Amino acid sequence: MKITKQRIVTRLILEKNRKILLLKRPRNKGGNYSLVGGHVEQQESILQALKRETFEEAGIIVKRKHLELVHVAHRNKTPDYVLYIFFLAKKWKGEIINREPGKCESLDWFQVDHLPKNLSPTTHTALKSFQAGNYYSDIDWRVK
Repeated sequence: MKITKQRIVTRLILEKNRKILLLKRPRNKGGNYSLVGGHVEQQESILQALKRETFEEAGIIVKRKHLELVHVAHRNKTPDYVLYIFFLAKKWKGEIINREPGKCESLDWFQVDHLPKNLSPTTHTALKSFQAGNYYSDIDWRVK
């Protein structure tokens, strides 16, 4: 089978007082909760993309020294392959604000042991794996 796309997506698990920041997608984009982050663009490193996306979406600045690589996930959604790279940060600069209201309904904090049921499949799998101490997961794209 021919692969049409191979993408890399980076996500941030922003944690404060045992709470995780999640963004809620609008109904026309699925209406699920996800993590801050996005696609790595050409000529951009994974960390550059994470820093850019974090500022674009949440208005905060994360420094490399405060980012910890905590999980990698592979999603095979024929004919596309997506590699997700998850970083954890417990420190950042600035106030969290929704800078993309057209793409994000809200940014909300949730207790790590009381996450919303409507997490995106990728976020759900990655957070469960991360909490269990697993550094890698395969994501079944058919899971809704």
